[in-house]
Amino acid sequence: MVRAFVGLGSNLGDRKANIANSLQLLSRAEGIHLIDRSSNYETEPIGPTQPWFINSAIEIQTSLSPEDLLDGCKEVEKRIGRVDSLHWGPRLVDLDLLLYGDRVIEKDNIDVPHSQMAKRKFVLLPLLELDSELIHPKLGRPLKELLTKTEEDKKVIKIQ
Repeated sequence: MVRAFVGLGSNLGDRKANIANSLQLLSRAEGIHLIDRSSNYETEPIGPTQPWFINSAIEIQTSLSPEDLLDGCKEVEKRIGRVDSLHWGPRLVDLDLLLYGDRVIEKDNIDVPHSQMAKRKFVLLPLLELDSELIHPKLGRPLKELLTKTEEDKKVIKIQ
């Protein structure tokens, strides 16, 4: 079993329900055991004008390969009703594989750790809530240090 972290986001429809439904589907998937989840964070969007996101993160133990785990996340997105649209556009749900153990994977269809993770407060804050000692596997730096260096000026507000 490998310890992994998945980021969840939603800015269309009932955002909290979309996150909750995604969690429920993921936790029932074979090869995934939910360990913990962060609080929800309301986040000002990046990209085109659109509704604010709710973001959170989960910690899991998985027997799935990184590719199979990512495929499972994409399947959950489809089941919730996600339709691909604009890059950084609005969506019912977005599930991102953020960390997979201490592995660094750079392939056409998968990038772990997530390529934008170190720049995004809305990713780092939920991850640090789950484990304040996490290290970025590619950069070799603590996430709490990366958080202090984010240049992102978007608002991120912890909610319930």
